[in-house]
Amino acid sequence: MKLTRQYFDVKDVVWGEATGYKDCVLMLNKEQLLEHAKPFMKSVTNVDLEVVKPGEDARIIHLLDTIHPMYKIEGKGQQYSGFFGQPSTVGEGTTNLLRGFTVMESAPLPWDDSASSGLLYPRDAIMDMTGPIAGFTPFSETINLVLMYGLAEGKSSAEYDRDIRQIGLTIAQELAKLTVDQEPNETEVFSIDEVDPALPNVVLAWNCQNQGVYSNTFLYGLPIDNLVPTLLHPNEMLDGCVVSGNYVWPAFKVPTYLHVNHPILLELYRQHGRTLNFRGVILGRSHNPTNWHKERSANFCVKIAQFLDATGLIMAWEGGGNAAVDGMLTIQAAERVGIKTSTITFEFGGEDGTEGILLVDDVPEANAVISGGSIEKKYVLPKVTKAVGGDCLRLDKESGGAFPLATGSITFDTTTHLYLSGNQSGHSKLFAESY
Repeated sequence: MKLTRQYFDVKDVVWGEATGYKDCVLMLNKEQLLEHAKPFMKSVTNVDLEVVKPGEDARIIHLLDTIHPMYKIEGKGQQYSGFFGQPSTVGEGTTNLLRGFTVMESAPLPWDDSASSGLLYPRDAIMDMTGPIAGFTPFSETINLVLMYGLAEGKSSAEYDRDIRQIGLTIAQELAKLTVDQEPNETEVFSIDEVDPALPNVVLAWNCQNQGVYSNTFLYGLPIDNLVPTLLHPNEMLDGCVVSGNYVWPAFKVPTYLHVNHPILLELYRQHGRTLNFRGVILGRSHNPTNWHKERSANFCVKIAQFLDATGLIMAWEGGGNAAVDGMLTIQAAERVGIKTSTITFEFGGEDGTEGILLVDDVPEANAVISGGSIEKKYVLPKVTKAVGGDCLRLDKESGGAFPLATGSITFDTTTHLYLSGNQSGHSKLFAESY
């Protein structure tokens, strides 16, 4: 399986009379773009568009998914397969991608029980383009087209969820389609067909959240709630077989953009044939409901790794809470059959990093743990000139709700509302040194 990605740089975005792409400039016409959204506006009353650029004194709120615009020009299936036509297997052929540009979704999703209850409700996600939290995401360095959705009253969470996603993916596709028959700025070929028998075989075990509407992950168009760990060619992920529908915990969620540009996956590709043989991605579900289910999932994952003759496994997962138990049980099962493991996880630890329990769960076999940073750090967000997505934040549902001005300064005792601050896909610029 060989995938060619063609990258088309976006160095500026301007509004104009017609939507087009030329000389690294993306020209947008709002009316033309929204024509593509109309077939999916069943629970959405309107969509507004705003462009946010690096260095702007801007804050994006009610942030949901972030999508990488791409368009498959050659090969089997379509990008984001399962949402456009038949769920054909992807990962081969040629796909065009706009580089340095994203499509973001923003909506104040209702706080009701039609999706889920308790902790599982859509929480406000906040991202600043500058200031102390800008580095939590890679998107403070990209030009972002923010789609802001008005929601019809009386619709279900499943209807909002479906329409928001389909509109975002469709607009992203239409923008990437503008690159057809143009010359890319860079071309990259991905293949793991050739292996060096002298090098160790390594797999990535990637567990994604799936607990119901607003906290789902989609594989070829369907949620992974009943999925046992499944082998994917890494090219399938690069071509969009996994799509995010997770809006519950902003810190831990993994947007679609990071599934198709998974930092750990891309690093394993860079090392393939040099220090290791990258043998594939084992996709599983985090937050399995009981310990019995978790052990079943862990053993399935390790069985696949053994079939691939893996001597190394990198365990990574989306989510907090009991997702860590799934990950740790997988590490334990792998180590017990002689497969060396490493993992990346957020940590607790209080303000100085040493208070209380540092990890949600751990096992003795987990002796190569990389910190993705502590979520128990206080951050003061400064005032900003512009808020995109709404005028007020929506916080603290459990205590009746708080709705501070979106442009104002606000203090958070933890980073849970800060977009991707505890994300475990490996994108973070946080690092630690021994001293």
